[in-house]
Amino acid sequence: MKPVRVKAHGNVTRQANKKLRRERIFNIAKKLIALKGFDEFTISELAEEAGVSTPTIHNLFGKKEDIADELVAELILSLQKVMSFKPISDPIESASYYVTSIISMYKDKENFYRSAYMAADKTGVFEDRESVDSFYKQSIKIAEHCVIPALEQGFLLGNIDKKILTRQLYQCHRIGRQDWVYGYINLDQYHDQVLEAMLMAYATDASPECHQRISDKLKSI
Repeated sequence: MKPVRVKAHGNVTRQANKKLRRERIFNIAKKLIALKGFDEFTISELAEEAGVSTPTIHNLFGKKEDIADELVAELILSLQKVMSFKPISDPIESASYYVTSIISMYKDKENFYRSAYMAADKTGVFEDRESVDSFYKQSIKIAEHCVIPALEQGFLLGNIDKKILTRQLYQCHRIGRQDWVYGYINLDQYHDQVLEAMLMAYATDASPECHQRISDKLKSI
């Protein structure tokens, strides 16, 4: 019985070490993609940076596309937590809460999120707008969480079709995200850009009182 226990213990140790090595290399991949872009990222460069052989990378991850798929899967899981926030009826509060939550999440793992979005771009994740669980549909649900309560509570007048306003709020975030991912703006600028754009979108359909409050908020950003 003793040899069996020793063997089992040894196998557990090997698996644990393999997991740690894989996590270390995956973190290096995130850093390289975030710095150079997904197109310039190569398996051979990852192997050199990690101090392992190219076959080792293939054994642990597969191909470059497999690393992209893994990045996207981790990205979607992370975003689902933010996407489940409780609806807030006040447009200013909902926009501020949403943008602040997203930025706080990105700041914690900036290399990961930038590299994951680059990978998502290349794998066509953003192009899928039909399936129920697509990134686009989930993002639209977030915007709906912002629009519908605001309409119900009278902050918005309903003069603009809610589907149009919802799409515009989504675009506010999409454009800001792309600018940040590809290095045109930093996270602080991303925060202000998206918040301003969302408030401007709300202002097009806001009640007079809410419109004034939005105008005051824009002056303070």
